[in-house]
Amino acid sequence: MRNLKWKHTVKMIWMCSFLYGACFNLAYAADINATQLSVITATQAYINNQTIAPQPEQNIVYHPTLGYMDYQQIWCSEDHQSAMVKYQHFITHVCLEKGGNLTKNWCSLSGSQQPLFYTSIAAYDLSCHGNNATIVHIIEMMPNINNDTTIAKAWMKTAKSLGF
Repeated sequence: MRNLKWKHTVKMIWMCSFLYGACFNLAYAADINATQLSVITATQAYINNQTIAPQPEQNIVYHPTLGYMDYQQIWCSEDHQSAMVKYQHFITHVCLEKGGNLTKNWCSLSGSQQPLFYTSIAAYDLSCHGNNATIVHIIEMMPNINNDTTIAKAWMKTAKSLGF
């Protein structure tokens, strides 16, 4: 009888842990999806409009304890140099819309020098059926980071380690 009670208790603890974890993950995903008006989202839409051949969207890697999101996307273009120049104009506009200035691949808030995001673009060695491949990389501060000073400090430390 004791063994049966023990199994039942362990099962209940396991189920409660599973349900709590699932609820936490859904709440976290909903919070991130609610604030997807980000540089990464804007860049994904931009790339979809610029690409010649459909490219699969790359996943965003979230680093919630360090306060940032990491994203890379490869796309095919007719002219790599033109793609780089157009992207530079696009990302400069995005940075200005966020209230920042773009300097050496970093967009930071004008008044406070707080890093918002890092971006780079380069040629990529990939066969695009005779076209050029371009890769863009973005590291962006997670939304609502300033609500937690520990995470804000971690983001600043991460940004400095990446050359801010």
